[in-house]
Amino acid sequence: VALNLEVDAAWLAPGPGPREIGSNQWVMSGARSINGAPVLANDPHLDARNLPGIWHPVGLITPEFRAVGAAGPGIPGLGVGRTSHIAFGVTNAYADVIDLFIETEDPQRPGNYLEGEQSFPFEVIEETLRVRARPGSSEFHTVPLKIRLTHRGPVISDHGMSVADGKLISMRWSAPEAMAADTGQYALFTARSVEEARRAIWMNTAPYNYVIADTEGNIGHATAGRVPIRRQGDGSTPLPVRDSADAWAGFISPDQMPGQVNPARGWVGNANHRTVPADYPYAYSTYFAASWRYRRMIELLDQPERLGADDHWQFMRDTRNTMAAQIAPVMAQALLAADDTRDLGQLLADWNHVDDTGLVAPTVFQAVYREFARQTFVDELGAELSEEMLGSWYYWHERLAQMVRTDSSAWFDDTRTPAVESRDDIFRRAARLARSELAEAAGADPGQWQWGRLHTVTFFSPLVPGKGPANVLGAGTHPKEGSGETLNRATYKFGKPWDTTTIASLRFVADLGDPDKVTAVLVGGASGRQFDAHLKDQTPAWLSGEPRYWWFSDGAIESHARSTLVLQP
Repeated sequence: VALNLEVDAAWLAPGPGPREIGSNQWVMSGARSINGAPVLANDPHLDARNLPGIWHPVGLITPEFRAVGAAGPGIPGLGVGRTSHIAFGVTNAYADVIDLFIETEDPQRPGNYLEGEQSFPFEVIEETLRVRARPGSSEFHTVPLKIRLTHRGPVISDHGMSVADGKLISMRWSAPEAMAADTGQYALFTARSVEEARRAIWMNTAPYNYVIADTEGNIGHATAGRVPIRRQGDGSTPLPVRDSADAWAGFISPDQMPGQVNPARGWVGNANHRTVPADYPYAYSTYFAASWRYRRMIELLDQPERLGADDHWQFMRDTRNTMAAQIAPVMAQALLAADDTRDLGQLLADWNHVDDTGLVAPTVFQAVYREFARQTFVDELGAELSEEMLGSWYYWHERLAQMVRTDSSAWFDDTRTPAVESRDDIFRRAARLARSELAEAAGADPGQWQWGRLHTVTFFSPLVPGKGPANVLGAGTHPKEGSGETLNRATYKFGKPWDTTTIASLRFVADLGDPDKVTAVLVGGASGRQFDAHLKDQTPAWLSGEPRYWWFSDGAIESHARSTLVLQP
């Protein structure tokens, strides 16, 4: 079926791009821990620059359970936390739970669509939306909205997409189909073991990874969500509707979702990478984070020494770049071979592959590699399509690194020239272009290209977003260590370096051998009121890595209380 899926640029521009939010999370068994009890770490990665941040700390102390952790506004339960019996953390599993279908309008019966030879009327929902005339205005205008539904779901191509005549695109999403009133939060709070927690997590229809520990010493990984069992395809492309047969054969059963309990290595974790084995029998997803953060997790957690909560706290701020460890030596050799790039090659050759703010090499590596990716693909894909693809790191990051390591890809040849370019030719071209970019941004002297000078994070008030003097209501602009490839995550947009967007919105470590506290810090604070003392009082500790504590036991809460608010009916 021929489709024209071009989208009006004015409609597309303000829309969301591919989602690359995620987290690091891991849990280590008591046999590997100093206190002899499991230790769990979690730092959800989001764009949390808007103060006071995404999360607020919560202590729930009831006759049935005790729980301390972080919650999102308006969302019941805790995203990450510990109770008297378990601790749990969450990441995005990136399971594919949405399919698109190519529908055919019935040319003989307006208002109907076809499933093979059968014709069915669209179900039609009509709504009226009130849209604010401009930000901060009290004036609204009304916009009519008409939604046509097929047996698979709403027709989304009615709202700004153009498709071939007589064709439509509908969307089917498992979450609303499987949604129930009970999402398992109460069962999670009252769970007394990893197995009970896993059963509670399976009640959640959102596709999240969880790591869990219990006070009996068990650790585990469980995956929530309802992933369809597809009779055709893998969900990566729209599926033509040819008959009335259901394209889904139910959902993957909870006990077949990715997960494990008490692995032999003594820990389990994930960083939004692919967690299903190569022989997994179902189409789970075709979109995952690259493996760089998880590779560093392995380096840190497979060491034989026993570890404590402080070690795990420091690991979340680790800045070793495992992608650079693979790619930078190859890049350095290519740049050392030419007079006009030799100085940059030497910086990379001397680098320890740590993305610290005072170093120049991380800046050189990121600038050259970003331009190298652009120069690799632009001749075949064109400027617009290559920028769109490269704008989503998850689509190409791992594949390009593999191409660099093997040096065997036809993509490196520039089809616009009569010569046949090699990988190293493209590295040197990218370095020359990167030098011009960096000279314009920070001066011609490479000694001024420190990572923290260009790579920064800005915390702002929603009243006055952005950098500069107008950001007086925020928490300022700061050098940012780490990168998109490090556990201490600091991702920037491909086409808009160097402002960090995706960061650890929360850092959390629960040692189940410590009855009194968890170690945790927010990116901003616990209050959303401008000028409140708790709007951004945790930002300095977040920046410096200073541990902060959220108290758990009655005695610890009482001894550390500074004020008490009593609400009476």
